[in-house]
Amino acid sequence: MVDSPVPPPASCPIGWQPQALAPVFWGVRSLGPADGAPVDLRIFFPSLDGAVESAPLLEGCGRYPLILFAHGHCQQDTDHYLRWFLIPAFLARSGYVVVVPRLAGNAGGNNPSVPGHPDEATLDAVLTWARSGWEHADVLLPPPATGVIGHSFGAMLGARFAVGRPVSAYAGLSGGWQDWFGAEPFPLPLLDLPTLLMWGLSFDLFSQLTEAQWQAMHRPRHRVVFDEGEHWDYLSAQIDLPCRPGSGSCSEIAAATADLVTMFFARYLPPELATNLAVEVPSSLVPPDLDLTPEQEFFAGGFLGGFHRLGSHPECGVTVSSDSERLLANRRTRETHSLDHPCAWVSKIAARNRWPVGARPAGYHWCDMCFPSRADG
Repeated sequence: MVDSPVPPPASCPIGWQPQALAPVFWGVRSLGPADGAPVDLRIFFPSLDGAVESAPLLEGCGRYPLILFAHGHCQQDTDHYLRWFLIPAFLARSGYVVVVPRLAGNAGGNNPSVPGHPDEATLDAVLTWARSGWEHADVLLPPPATGVIGHSFGAMLGARFAVGRPVSAYAGLSGGWQDWFGAEPFPLPLLDLPTLLMWGLSFDLFSQLTEAQWQAMHRPRHRVVFDEGEHWDYLSAQIDLPCRPGSGSCSEIAAATADLVTMFFARYLPPELATNLAVEVPSSLVPPDLDLTPEQEFFAGGFLGGFHRLGSHPECGVTVSSDSERLLANRRTRETHSLDHPCAWVSKIAARNRWPVGARPAGYHWCDMCFPSRADG
């Protein structure tokens, strides 16, 4: 079993590929149709430069998975896609390329459960552009190294989009699951891939799954419930939203969510050379302590810590469930349950894509732990 990262090629200016347990800085570009993009969007990526808006992409250190972020509906907030930066930035620091497009249907209040939702085509166009039209498309791992994350209507749209497409992991933040009324089938039990769902118990009523709905979902599945969480708490309280009357009582939810989402994708959709993550990120998704070199520590300022800060705030109760076993908040566990072990998931993906027995997708070094080399013959 491979439990350490693969050293990057000589073309890499640092001694490691960016990953969730050894981050770098991040950069972002705002692009649109004038730049060849299908819609207005932001694209986040790893960088060694702290200038962000002008920071160059870190290349030559191994390829990165692609993650699509789908925003929801915030009435009167015409540029709502621009509000989302903490989660995409954390993921970019961890070795991902994250695209956050403007979704006109969601922005206009179109429920993603209705047939012919226009944003499904938009996500398809953005995915195609990122993999073939973006000037740095060659830094991306090929399909199925694609993740999807969304909030509210975006979580609903993202789940619908992920069904039947080559997507390897999905995360939904307060999707309006109890507001799914259209003719399209309810997507969550159809997702045969690792899934992370979050919601709050305060005034986040339409986002809460019943126990029957939760049990109907495939494994591995992860659930995070914030006792005082409200629908918009994944965005910092400092962000003024016309659709948010006020922030919830727990100010750490946004940072804790960024931590947990980063750990989730690290475990199930790691960068090309990060062969350690599937075993070093626990099934609880609680961030482990970072063991960094002095050079790596330079890039790690302000990274992680949000989930652990929940423990110092009585108003920030949280319950994290992994598969069917409930794990207490802030308990440092490194248990790996057989049903949600990454190799079990890889085997399911291999069967679904009809790979030959013992085969592994070319270039996916992190699969070495699940497909050990065999003697010829």
